[in-house]
Amino acid sequence: MQYNPGWNGSSVNLLHVRAAGPGDSLHYVWSSIGAPAVLLVATQSPSSALRVNWTRLLSPSPAGAVWIEPPDSVVYSTAVVFTKLFEFSEAKPSGELFYPTYDLSEFSWDSLNRTLNRTALTAQLSGVPARDPGGAFSNGSLEFRVTAYEGGGRAGRLPSLLHTADSSQLEFLLAGVAPRGNSSRFVLEVATVEEAGAVRRLRSQRSIDDEYTPTVFE
Repeated sequence: MQYNPGWNGSSVNLLHVRAAGPGDSLHYVWSSIGAPAVLLVATQSPSSALRVNWTRLLSPSPAGAVWIEPPDSVVYSTAVVFTKLFEFSEAKPSGELFYPTYDLSEFSWDSLNRTLNRTALTAQLSGVPARDPGGAFSNGSLEFRVTAYEGGGRAGRLPSLLHTADSSQLEFLLAGVAPRGNSSRFVLEVATVEEAGAVRRLRSQRSIDDEYTPTVFE
């Protein structure tokens, strides 16, 4: 794990997680610059390295500021962006009531360096809206917890999900946030970015694991 590689400041967050194999490597690049996002790059080189042009990255035109060397080792790349948090209530007889949306690109994020644990390979990104007129986040926060793994097994915290040495687990938490309705539900909007011609498939899998967590996951 690397925090802001090549940059000494902590006013922005960029976390690089690298998994190296005998003939390839995976790069996970987490960031809260703008909306929280993660870039995944798979390469055919066990020694491929992340490069960041910080001047360009923090400028109004950041295109091309992050790349992998050697460039010809990259075989696949994609990005996932966590864009908005919706809150709605089903208590109204006429149907769902949506409250004003939380735009995650307008959140203020704490420094990842405070929670980075290079031994346990964990980090926690915590943020609150830059403007919170209703005070919903006055005693709470929105959090992304990232965990990387060096081998196969199960996570220590419930629900004890399986993982491999290639895995990075993401937990999304709303801690202490005051709901704006009596029956509020929250939905996290996620956007994916693919290269031209790439085809993404989503596979749904259901499992019951009574030994570790007596419930059904999908």
